[in-house]
Amino acid sequence: MTAVTTVKGVGETLAKALAANGFNTAEAIAKAKPADLVKVPRIGAARALVLIAAAKTAIAAKPTAAKPAAAKPTTRRAPTRKTSAAKAAAAKPAAAKTSAAKPAVKKPAVAKPATRKPAARKTVAAAAADKRAAAAAEKSAAEAARKAAEEKAAAEAAAAKARKKAKAKAKAEKAAKKLQEMEAAFSKAKDKVKAKSKKDKKSKKDDKKKDQKKKDGKKKDKKKDKKKAKK
Repeated sequence: MTAVTTVKGVGETLAKALAANGFNTAEAIAKAKPADLVKVPRIGAARALVLIAAAKTAIAAKPTAAKPAAAKPTTRRAPTRKTSAAKAAAAKPAAAKTSAAKPAVKKPAVAKPATRKPAARKTVAAAAADKRAAAAAEKSAAEAARKAAEEKAAAEAAAAKARKKAKAKAKAEKAAKKLQEMEAAFSKAKDKVKAKSKKDKKSKKDDKKKDQKKKDGKKKDKKKDKKKAKK
């Protein structure tokens, strides 16, 4: 497995953020989709593409471990027969051997300095691939930004059109309501005028009747006066 920090552009802070979201190795980043990497804080669509390409490059640049040398098969030697002299020597007590043996002196172990393996340098092809991936990511990001700007402009235009339409509708409704109120007021005034005219006509008719009664009364009185005068 390749460490996340070997990926170009990944520091300690970003490595922690990636690990928190399940991307613990460069292989996990290489296999991930841009939509998954975008969920990690501080990673956008363009940077996600760049990180995936860088992870693939880091995996390709990782030095392969040397294969262990094949062990040679051991050949067994045929057992040698002991001679009589060897048998006699073996029969001697073990104490004689221990007295003759020299005490073993332990040499102090010398610690070997740890040597760091030199980091594998990127090949020209890998660098070119990184450059192409970065250019493609930038182009993709620019295209995404352009589309987002167009969508935003279209949404704003649609919203402005909807607001204008709603405003015109509200204005028309207000005008219709005002016209309705005016018509109602006119109808009310007309009814009032009719009622007044009818009342005036009735009043005039009543006045005429009263005047006629008065005239009739006066005529009767005159006739009575004439009759009285003749008598």
